[in-house]
Amino acid sequence: MKLAAGNPNLKKAAMRVNPKNSLEAFKNTLGDKERVKYRTGFVPSVKAIDAVPPPQMNLWERDQYVPPKNEYVRPGANDFLNVKSRGF
Repeated sequence: MKLAAGNPNLKKAAMRVNPKNSLEAFKNTLGDKERVKYRTGFVPSVKAIDAVPPPQMNLWERDQYVPPKNEYVRPGANDFLNVKSRGF
């Protein structure tokens, strides 16, 4: 089956799934975006000339997180240190 030549059965099946009127309903022209902005009353924010820019943070130069040291050790956790190794 050669798809490059255009299989009529595949075209019919595609048109059953995507009828021509549904494909035309989603046409996106350049003016659609502007029309929607006008309809919804969208007004872009105007930034003041002397506005302070948002603070910038450099992820590479900031301090590294060090978790708080936990001094608690459950009873018996270090008992293995008292057992001499056999050296296997």
